[in-house]
Amino acid sequence: MTDFSPLTAGIIFLTYVAVDILYAAYIICVERRSAMAAAAISSLLYSLLAYGVITYSSNPLYLVPLAAGAFVGTYATVSFNRRDNP
Repeated sequence: MTDFSPLTAGIIFLTYVAVDILYAAYIICVERRSAMAAAAISSLLYSLLAYGVITYSSNPLYLVPLAAGAFVGTYATVSFNRRDNP
């Protein structure tokens, strides 16, 4: 296992906040049948996911900021959408 870097942990956290927000946007684009937007989001989404997998493969401790980022991203997206759609 390699050393744990707080900077890398922060980047992973922010990456997975973005992943969850992008995932919601992807689902919306697919539902609206916006093929180009969904494809572009999918490409970015999988690139960010790969970064996370590569990083936590070298050190499983990075799963903590990854899970926290996923939680925050989903919570923020659902909370934001709940306000827009009562």
